[in-house]
Amino acid sequence: MKTFRILSLGLAILAVSCNISTIEDFVVGENFIKDKTGITMIDTLTLQTSIVKFDSIISNSSGRLLVGSNYNSFSGYKNSKAFMEVTFNDNISDTEFVFDSICMVLNYDTYYSGDTTVTQTFEICQLQEEMELDDNSYLYTTSRFTYNSSPLGSVTLTPKPNSNKSISIRLADRFGEKLANMIKEENDTIEDETLFKEFFKGLVIQSKENVKGSMIGFSTADSETSESTETETTSTKPEIRLYYHLSPNPGDLSDLYYTFSFSSDGIYFNQVTEDDSNTLMEGISETDNERNTKLTNNYLFAQSGVQVFSKIKIPYVDNLLWMGENSAYIGATLRLFPVKGTYKTADLPDSLYVYSADRKNQITGQVTTPGSTETYVYATLNVTIDVEETVYYEVDISSFIDTELKENLETNRSFIIGYGSSTAKKTADHLILGGTNSGKYSPELNVYYYHN
Repeated sequence: MKTFRILSLGLAILAVSCNISTIEDFVVGENFIKDKTGITMIDTLTLQTSIVKFDSIISNSSGRLLVGSNYNSFSGYKNSKAFMEVTFNDNISDTEFVFDSICMVLNYDTYYSGDTTVTQTFEICQLQEEMELDDNSYLYTTSRFTYNSSPLGSVTLTPKPNSNKSISIRLADRFGEKLANMIKEENDTIEDETLFKEFFKGLVIQSKENVKGSMIGFSTADSETSESTETETTSTKPEIRLYYHLSPNPGDLSDLYYTFSFSSDGIYFNQVTEDDSNTLMEGISETDNERNTKLTNNYLFAQSGVQVFSKIKIPYVDNLLWMGENSAYIGATLRLFPVKGTYKTADLPDSLYVYSADRKNQITGQVTTPGSTETYVYATLNVTIDVEETVYYEVDISSFIDTELKENLETNRSFIIGYGSSTAKKTADHLILGGTNSGKYSPELNVYYYHN
């Protein structure tokens, strides 16, 4: 028996749910293969790589309000606005009071993407159209509702997403006085949630667009009381505070305010737009949604916030059928390499989702582990340090290759790799990977056979 190895090849794809880094990982039980010297690794299959863009992401109830603008030279500007409903959730205890001011209070949830040293302006605008979910109970990053472009209030600041500080945005007095008068009158519209929603349809939080700044995450939930320290719960979800003092003033100097809170059970979503002018992604669209990496400096790309994926196709996988009568396919792995200088290792996602797609780039499902229809594989980040740091994503694509071989046809299927939808709808991150012919960053496909 003889072991041989054919040259290393470049390919593109993802990473692993179970990392297969050695031949021993393919030895499935002592009765299957007792001698690893009969295992052959083939790495010369042709790979085709491209970038695919989809039209939108399901965005409602994302668990985060994403607001801001950032930029990368590969795909340009990304801008996000947060749409939300609010409700009056206080009991009216004081009606004889004097209105002081009204503010929108936002709390960071520590997420950001981009340059937080850049000063940005955040604005609060009032919705003019009631938000409604579609027939499937969804809203998307492309969903639109009309709102008054003249802001109720704004603030210019340098974001501090890792601080415990809140952002307070002063709103127009005329708006606060209107609400204050309704509270004083104990108007049914204030106290009835349905009537209030008809009267006040919601808010939009936005920033100035096309700024080389950052996307900032704001919390949509209240922090929990710590059982160990018995710390009191601190409100972290957005709220409007209507400040007042009593008349006649009894001398109480503490802040008094009524609260209109973000409705976590209501409708909210992030709307993401982009401007890819003068970038490698310019012109890619919903109707012409694929671009070969020959046209992108041989780079692959994945982007959250908008649906951009890396696509890898193995057009001649059926050639493996001609390995000989005494050969048995065992498994396959794929490696993708982030392009050095385009990332900070600590900021890389731990894993990427791996989907299979048909010839029209329609996703047909997640790729599974061998022998399973429910356990999915992921492109998993690996970082090794020898003489220098090596960073790559690896994935076990054994089941995908096995299916292709059983069909005994030239494949029309491909891999689509990128951010999962639960992450994509509330983040604005990107990842640049090597495509075919990108030198040391070219994807690597290793196919293992048992040969005797």
